[in-house]
Order: sequence, then structure tokens, then C-alpha cells
Amino acid sequence: MHYYDNTHFKKQKKMINLKVVDNALKRSWTNELPTENKDSLTSVLVHDIFGGEILKTHRKNGWHFYNRIDGRRIDFTTPYKSNYSKKNRFEDIPATSDETYNDMDQEDYSSFLIRFVRVFEEAVGLERYQTV
Repeated sequence: MHYYDNTHFKKQKKMINLKVVDNALKRSWTNELPTENKDSLTSVLVHDIFGGEILKTHRKNGWHFYNRIDGRRIDFTTPYKSNYSKKNRFEDIPATSDETYNDMDQEDYSSFLIRFVRVFEEAVGLERYQTV
């Protein structure tokens, strides 16, 4: 189930610029959004907009959610330095967006999505992704 119509993004076959997406995500977070659900919100947003898969792995405090797009693991909520450390191994267990919905509030997701789209549009311009 997608909250966002991502057809115009998925039709575009260009590689995702991870730095631009990461920067837009960071600029989209506000203090009102719960930090404990950051991975759930982010993984669903990335999935809804850019496609790919939602994956999960066990952590001490429960599930940690992240993405795989075009065969590449992408975790925007774990610092890059620790992405590959032994203590942060990834199990790459397939997950559904429904599983992440248990961890998040619809209103939080909607406001995060709106902010992200605005920031991302400022960075790259959505006209690049629109279909003709």
C-alpha cells in the first residue's frame, strides 16, 4: 500500500542521488517527529517514492527498517560509518510497509512526506521526474 503516487519517479530510470536524498531527508525532519520511529517513517517514504524493497533487521530495541533499491542496501537512518560495523550487521529480512505502519502515526508520515517532497523539489526540481 502506497500513501504517495510515485509513478513519475519509478518511470525515471536514473540512479537515485543518495547524497541529495539524504540531505533532503535530514532537512525534512523536525523536532515534533518521534526519533524512535525515524527508521519506519524513512523506509516507508523511500519505498513509496523511489520503490524498491523495505527490509528489516533485529536490534536490541526491536526491528530496524531500511531499504534496498536496485539491489543496493540503503539505510538513511544509520550513520554511514556504522552501516558496516560488526555490531550493526544487516539481516536483510523482507518486510512490508504494513509492518512499519505499526510504528508510526499517519499524521507524522504525511507531514514528513510533504516536507520531503518540497525540499527534494528545491534540490532537483520535480519536472525532471514528471512523465510527458
